Amino acid sequence: MSQIHNSLEYYQSSQGLLRMLNKDKGGNALINQLVSNNEMKYQQKMESLGISKKTSNTKYKSVDKSATNLLDALENLSDEKLYVAESGKEYDKSNLLKGVSNFVTAYNSTITELAKCGGSLNETFYKELTTAYQKNKSSIEKVGINLVDGKLAVDQEKLNAASPEDIKAILGKNSDYVNTVRGSLESIDTIVNKALAMSSSTYNPQGMLNL
Repeated sequence: MSQIHNSLEYYQSSQGLLRMLNKDKGGNALINQLVSNNEMKYQQKMESLGISKKTSNTKYKSVDKSATNLLDALENLSDEKLYVAESGKEYDKSNLLKGVSNFVTAYNSTITELAKCGGSLNETFYKELTTAYQKNKSSIEKVGINLVDGKLAVDQEKLNAASPEDIKAILGKNSDYVNTVRGSLESIDTIVNKALAMSSSTYNPQGMLNL
């Protein structure tokens, strides 16, 4: 789990505990100061992500949408039917190749949208996604997928020649690479949605609905 995710979880839990203590103690001045300090740190964290009430957060919604599309592409590649022939029929690789193409497109879109966001959100997850590729570089390149300037590029001839088994090994549901990427994408989704909610006038800094 990313450090950004952990810091937001810590903020919410600590603020909740402090407010419970303050309620029990009838408005203790020291606890009030701790709550205030925490809220200031929260605002600084949101600003490091580029998220605030003063600016448009459309780009953060866009990166969340891209991450969701990439999760969908990975889910599609987890379908066992893509890797084997239908009963009584010759194996047709076209759907698998389309699935890989969709994955690459969605991956590159996520990288683009992260770059638009900038700040620690981009730095953290660009690094996580790139590191995941580097750790599995030989297996990924074996099926014709290369990393060029932070984005994926397909060697179509090599991909066409790759066996379904090799593609499944790196992009199937049991792949360590896929599980790592999925974890990063789920963190992006959680962080962006929680941060947007907490920066909205509808919610307070603890992510609770203002009534």
